[in-house]
Amino acid sequence: MLSRLFKRKPQQKKVSEMLLNVAGDFIAMGEDIAEKQELLNASVSAWNIACLKDDKRQQAINKFMKEYKKLNPTFTKDDFKDEEENLRLLIRQKDELYPDINIQIVNAIVQEVDGKNHIAVASAKME
Repeated sequence: MLSRLFKRKPQQKKVSEMLLNVAGDFIAMGEDIAEKQELLNASVSAWNIACLKDDKRQQAINKFMKEYKKLNPTFTKDDFKDEEENLRLLIRQKDELYPDINIQIVNAIVQEVDGKNHIAVASAKME
């Protein structure tokens, strides 16, 4: 009886599943859990930037790249160019697959469970 009082949301894919559809191949390039986590972190950034309005995206990409350069001072210009290209490709992939999903990912981790990699995602819906 109480359940009739609450509005049910239409069935939606889990954010972790959607993120893997967008960036699973990219994340899988990591050779170990630490590398996969780094690629997952970049994927989450791309996802979150893709959730922004178009006029805010370039500023967010610039901010991401500025921080990336600070964290990787020994990388070359080509490394930075490749990273930005990957970021833009992931943003485009999210736009193509889930244009109407506007959920920010606040945390994501790669874990090994029973010999397999699993991704856990915490998210928040944007207003």
